Amino acid sequence: MQRSHHARKDAAATQRGRGTPAADPPDRRQLTAAALLLALCALPLLAELDAQVGAFIAGVLALRVAAIRWPGLQPGVLLLGLLTLVGGLNVLDAYRGVAGQAPGTALLLSMVALKLLEARSKRDLRVLLLVLGFVLVVQFLFDDSLWRALLMAALLVASFALLRDLSLPTHPATLTARLREGLGRTGVMVIQALPLALVLFVFFPRLSAPLWDLGLDNAHAITGLKDWLEPGSVKDLVVSGEPVMRVRFDTPPGFPTEQMYWRGPVLWHAEGNRFEPAAPGDFPAAEASVEPLSEPLTYTALLEPSEQRWITALDMPLSAPRGAELTGDLQLLADRPIDDRQLYRLTSARDYRAAQLTLDQEQAATALPADKVTPRMRALVARWSADDPPPETVVQRALEHFNREPFRYSLLAPDMGELAMDAFLFDAQVGFCEHYAAAFTLLMRTAGIPTRIVLGYLGGERNPYSGDYLVRQSEAHAWTEVWLPDQGWTRVDPTAAVAAERVDADGSLSALGANAPARFRVDSASPVGRLIYQLHLAADAFDAAWQSWVVGFSRFKQQRLLANLGLGRFREAGLVALMALTGAGVMLAWGLWLARPSRETDPVAAAYNQFQRRLRRMDSRLARRPDEGPLDHHARLVAARPDLAAGADAVVHAYVRLRYAGADRGADNLRRLRDAVGALRRRRLGVSAAKPR
Repeated sequence: MQRSHHARKDAAATQRGRGTPAADPPDRRQLTAAALLLALCALPLLAELDAQVGAFIAGVLALRVAAIRWPGLQPGVLLLGLLTLVGGLNVLDAYRGVAGQAPGTALLLSMVALKLLEARSKRDLRVLLLVLGFVLVVQFLFDDSLWRALLMAALLVASFALLRDLSLPTHPATLTARLREGLGRTGVMVIQALPLALVLFVFFPRLSAPLWDLGLDNAHAITGLKDWLEPGSVKDLVVSGEPVMRVRFDTPPGFPTEQMYWRGPVLWHAEGNRFEPAAPGDFPAAEASVEPLSEPLTYTALLEPSEQRWITALDMPLSAPRGAELTGDLQLLADRPIDDRQLYRLTSARDYRAAQLTLDQEQAATALPADKVTPRMRALVARWSADDPPPETVVQRALEHFNREPFRYSLLAPDMGELAMDAFLFDAQVGFCEHYAAAFTLLMRTAGIPTRIVLGYLGGERNPYSGDYLVRQSEAHAWTEVWLPDQGWTRVDPTAAVAAERVDADGSLSALGANAPARFRVDSASPVGRLIYQLHLAADAFDAAWQSWVVGFSRFKQQRLLANLGLGRFREAGLVALMALTGAGVMLAWGLWLARPSRETDPVAAAYNQFQRRLRRMDSRLARRPDEGPLDHHARLVAARPDLAAGADAVVHAYVRLRYAGADRGADNLRRLRDAVGALRRRRLGVSAAKPR
């Protein structure tokens, strides 16, 4: 009766459109493992996708988990078809198409989730796990960090373990033993594959661009500084801990990070309270001209994506790297926007002379915005210039004014209205680098001194583990350059003139962080804080090494490595041949290793095999045949060699007791077996052999 009841339930399920039961259904643990793997693969991507796509995928996964617990919730063919239609339309509604990085990923994840929902057999799960490999690769379109790579590697090993589990006819009784079996075997496979993967990584011909750079959208680049300035445009970056670039000097720079100015956009034109860069045709006669006055510094800069063309370089860059140009105002510009991580070799001079000043540049660097320079500002400049001093003296008097008057540095500057610089200089007297740079520029231009604004970063954090300098968005800064007849363009940072006791950075950062993403601050003076800080630096060093030697393993680095190995003459065709030969050698070596005789780990079997080897050395016909048991072999051996009967009796009887009769394998019994094997060798000396039958 119970069987008839189940038969009626199966028939009813078939009538409702759910089909017949699968011939080889997976068990509940396999379905749960597949759902967990897909959830872990999808979780990092859901933050990159549209919210409604993430909600659909999460709903499908929740339904799959519920159906594992309550099989009656398993959807039928009609519902699965409807969900597939809804999933496709959902992606179209979110992205207005399926072409592109994010839409294609959203469609792939939606379809994989639906495939898991309809999985009924082990074959379905195998297909799903193969497609899951594509989902793992897609992760690197959004994030190629070391930590994402480690997570994806762990998920790949887990998917291989599940594939092995699906291929086994029987499984261990406990979950722990089942996990040990799957992960252990998979771990061995991974270790065996690593040498071949290393060969392919080193010798595979590198492309000039990433293989997956399809020229499609990249909406996840980090936007840094703007190429314009007005009060309030930099302060949001001051509370951002996002990295801008990592820098590694060939030799130690020899000066502290507080003196590292990283040069970005150069601003000339003042329109209202806003400063903007020069247009491409504004200075046709200007050429980059820098004379280094100290030993140049060479370094490697790994820039984060910014969707901008400028390359932030240590002030002052001397030349442009490949794929970039050094403009007439000494700004490095890439040929195209930096939409992914880029590695540049740069050269800069800390002490320099940049004397280039064309007539067009002079006019732009002394132009004043209409109606923004007030009588109070002109009167202030007139006092500084009353005795007709040289430009250097006017600059010094302006800096002394910022230091002597009660100016304060704070990120919480008030809104100063249309006449912002006048209000800053005479009323509020509080601001941050933008206010000081803009006000100083207007004052110097009023005095007739050519002045321009430079945007970039000041400082950086040195990592003692990697030796790299990490520059973050929080180091965003603005300073000025004035043109002096005897010195050329000279950097002047008016913000640095503010007295140290009037700098309110910490309180401002705390207030500005109210609307920013949550960030933990750890007291670095405490032991726990120091430990966390050191772990952070170590993690950053590992990530920097990953970016430099794995993600950034370019054609140049490949050729340099091959040259160090004495293989520098190989190019594309030669690398392919070298890769094939080396890969074949690795596979041959593994084949020979796997084909070697297995080392006996059972001490009883090891002693008996030693007994057989000694018989084989006496006469190959005395050794045990493959079709013989130990007792049958013993009978044939005694008949052929009666002189060995006593020794063979001791060995075989001890072996049979330990191997088959369940005798105690204590040290005494094992020693008796080994002594019997050794006695056989001693008795054999000087004895003539009878012919075996």
